[in-house]
Amino acid sequence: MKTLLLLLMLAALPPLAHAQSQNEMNQQAAADYEKADAELNRVYKKLMTTLDKDGQAKLKTAQRAWLAYRDVQAEFDADNQARGGSMYGLIYYTALEQFTKDRIKQLKETGQ
Repeated sequence: MKTLLLLLMLAALPPLAHAQSQNEMNQQAAADYEKADAELNRVYKKLMTTLDKDGQAKLKTAQRAWLAYRDVQAEFDADNQARGGSMYGLIYYTALEQFTKDRIKQLKETGQ
Protein backbone atom coordinates (compact mmCIF):
# COMPACT_ATOMS: atom_id res chain seq x y z
CA MET A 1 0.00 0.00 0.00
CA LYS A 2 2.82 2.44 0.88
CA THR A 3 4.56 1.61 -2.39
CA LEU A 4 1.41 2.26 -4.40
CA LEU A 5 0.84 5.58 -2.64
CA LEU A 6 4.46 6.58 -3.23
CA LEU A 7 4.25 5.68 -6.92
CA LEU A 8 1.02 7.66 -7.30
CA MET A 9 2.61 10.69 -5.63
CA LEU A 10 5.67 10.48 -7.85
CA ALA A 11 3.55 10.12 -10.97
CA ALA A 12 1.69 13.31 -10.02
CA LEU A 13 4.88 15.31 -9.60
CA PRO A 14 5.64 17.91 -12.22
CA PRO A 15 8.75 17.19 -14.25
CA LEU A 16 11.80 18.32 -12.32
CA ALA A 17 13.69 20.36 -14.87
CA HIS A 18 17.31 19.27 -15.17
CA ALA A 19 17.22 17.33 -11.89
CA GLN A 20 19.12 14.10 -12.29
CA SER A 21 20.26 12.91 -8.88
CA GLN A 22 18.09 12.40 -5.82
CA ASN A 23 19.84 15.33 -4.17
CA GLU A 24 19.06 17.57 -7.15
CA MET A 25 15.43 16.45 -7.13
CA ASN A 26 15.23 17.18 -3.39
CA GLN A 27 16.71 20.65 -3.94
CA GLN A 28 14.29 21.36 -6.79
CA ALA A 29 11.34 20.26 -4.67
CA ALA A 30 12.52 22.59 -1.88
CA ALA A 31 12.79 25.48 -4.35
CA ASP A 32 9.30 24.75 -5.70
CA TYR A 33 7.92 24.77 -2.16
CA GLU A 34 9.65 28.06 -1.36
CA LYS A 35 8.06 29.61 -4.45
CA ALA A 36 4.62 28.44 -3.32
CA ASP A 37 5.29 29.68 0.22
CA ALA A 38 6.17 33.15 -1.11
CA GLU A 39 2.88 33.19 -3.04
CA LEU A 40 1.02 32.11 0.10
CA ASN A 41 2.52 35.04 2.00
CA ARG A 42 1.42 37.47 -0.73
CA VAL A 43 -2.13 36.11 -0.79
CA TYR A 44 -2.35 36.09 3.01
CA LYS A 45 -1.17 39.70 3.30
CA LYS A 46 -3.59 40.82 0.61
CA LEU A 47 -6.49 39.09 2.36
CA MET A 48 -5.51 40.65 5.70
CA THR A 49 -5.92 44.12 4.18
CA THR A 50 -9.56 43.37 3.37
CA LEU A 51 -10.52 42.30 6.89
CA ASP A 52 -11.48 44.28 9.97
CA LYS A 53 -9.48 43.87 13.20
CA ASP A 54 -11.60 40.94 14.42
CA GLY A 55 -11.35 39.17 11.07
CA GLN A 56 -7.59 39.74 10.97
CA ALA A 57 -7.18 38.25 14.45
CA LYS A 58 -9.21 35.19 13.48
CA LEU A 59 -7.34 34.68 10.20
CA LYS A 60 -4.01 35.04 12.02
CA THR A 61 -5.03 32.36 14.53
CA ALA A 62 -6.32 30.10 11.76
CA GLN A 63 -3.18 30.57 9.69
CA ARG A 64 -0.89 29.73 12.59
CA ALA A 65 -2.86 26.56 13.29
CA TRP A 66 -2.85 25.65 9.60
CA LEU A 67 0.93 26.17 9.35
CA ALA A 68 1.50 23.87 12.32
CA TYR A 69 -0.78 21.24 10.73
CA ARG A 70 0.89 21.57 7.32
CA ASP A 71 4.38 21.13 8.67
CA VAL A 72 3.58 18.14 10.88
CA GLN A 73 1.48 16.43 8.19
CA ALA A 74 4.29 16.82 5.63
CA GLU A 75 6.74 15.33 8.14
CA PHE A 76 4.38 12.43 8.76
CA ASP A 77 3.86 11.81 5.04
CA ALA A 78 7.60 11.78 4.34
CA ASP A 79 8.40 9.66 7.39
CA ASN A 80 5.63 7.21 6.60
CA GLN A 81 6.87 6.69 3.05
CA ALA A 82 10.63 7.14 3.24
CA ARG A 83 11.90 7.13 6.81
CA GLY A 84 15.64 7.57 6.67
CA GLY A 85 15.69 7.29 2.89
CA SER A 86 17.04 9.65 0.30
CA MET A 87 13.52 10.37 -1.00
CA TYR A 88 12.43 11.83 2.34
CA GLY A 89 13.23 15.39 1.25
CA LEU A 90 11.44 15.04 -2.07
CA ILE A 91 8.30 13.69 -0.42
CA TYR A 92 8.45 16.25 2.39
CA TYR A 93 8.87 19.30 0.16
CA THR A 94 6.36 18.03 -2.39
CA ALA A 95 3.79 17.62 0.38
CA LEU A 96 4.57 21.11 1.72
CA GLU A 97 4.17 22.55 -1.76
CA GLN A 98 0.85 20.81 -2.39
CA PHE A 99 -0.62 21.76 1.00
CA THR A 100 0.54 25.34 0.44
CA LYS A 101 -1.03 25.51 -3.03
CA ASP A 102 -4.28 24.18 -1.58
CA ARG A 103 -4.18 26.86 1.12
CA ILE A 104 -3.52 29.58 -1.47
CA LYS A 105 -6.62 28.48 -3.35
CA GLN A 106 -8.64 28.44 -0.13
CA LEU A 107 -7.51 31.94 0.88
CA LYS A 108 -8.19 33.31 -2.60
CA GLU A 109 -11.72 31.90 -2.50
CA THR A 110 -12.22 33.41 0.96
CA GLY A 111 -11.20 36.83 -0.32
CA GLN A 112 -13.66 36.86 -3.20
